[in-house]
Amino acid sequence: MLGGYRVAAAQDTAATVRALGEVLKREYIDIDVAARADAALQRGLADGRYAAAAAPETLAPLLNRDLQDATHDKHIFVEVVPPAVRPAPASPSADAKAARAEAVRRSNAGVRRVEILRGNVGYLDLSNFFRPEEARDTIATAMRLLGKADALIIDMRRNGGGSPGTVVFLLGYLIDAPGAALFEIVHRPPEPPDRYALDETLPAERDGKRPIAVLTSAQTFSGGEGLAFLLQERRRAEIVGEVTAGAANPGTTYPVNDRFRVNVPNGRIRSAIGGGNWEGTGVTPDLKVPAADALQAAHDRLLRTLGR
Repeated sequence: MLGGYRVAAAQDTAATVRALGEVLKREYIDIDVAARADAALQRGLADGRYAAAAAPETLAPLLNRDLQDATHDKHIFVEVVPPAVRPAPASPSADAKAARAEAVRRSNAGVRRVEILRGNVGYLDLSNFFRPEEARDTIATAMRLLGKADALIIDMRRNGGGSPGTVVFLLGYLIDAPGAALFEIVHRPPEPPDRYALDETLPAERDGKRPIAVLTSAQTFSGGEGLAFLLQERRRAEIVGEVTAGAANPGTTYPVNDRFRVNVPNGRIRSAIGGGNWEGTGVTPDLKVPAADALQAAHDRLLRTLGR
């Protein structure tokens, strides 16, 4: 009986590896890298690296290790499908939607802290960028509260990224250039790129001139890095803190089977000014300091800029 269980488990693992490789080859932005990742998974299977993984929770980390070694892309990761959404991980259930709505509510749509610091310097701490329909009103309220500040600190040190549309929405308060192109997300041909630009009508509270500092850490990820990158590229803000994680390629979650799903980068950021992004390199601060010291350093510099 035990031998039969082991054979069945090995067959399940092999089927998972094959299915995962097919998703990567079909969806990943770089065809050559996708093929390399698939080959790495197949070697791991042939070499028996996954043989001891008796449960999905033990197999997923092994797959992720090999995917990272092959791609160095931090947006690729395999997850175990929670039992509540099986067997249809591609179609979120009512429970999953309710759980997300509750996560948005409990995190205040990503707005962790809004404050006026000494010298009339505004401070906004954002944990992530939820979808525009989820976060727009809360961010707008925060920016109205900060509308009279003479300078602004935006804290991305614990920001895990999220919706590019919400990054653009926040940038509308910081760059006074209605309709300006910001970046595009390039996909595999023949799919056209997704283009992102500021709205033609920007918020009344926008201020394209007041000094801005963006705080970063090694944990600043994806969209959090994007905000810093785009402001730095336009010389609109000074970045203070640590080099960021280096995860630019946006992705989508795809089902592998009824037990696993995988986030696969299916686009590449291309900025409107320089044509580049922060993938693999991160955003390098204008002022490098430990993340724990970034707020004080940025505040001091802004006070000097304001002559206070």
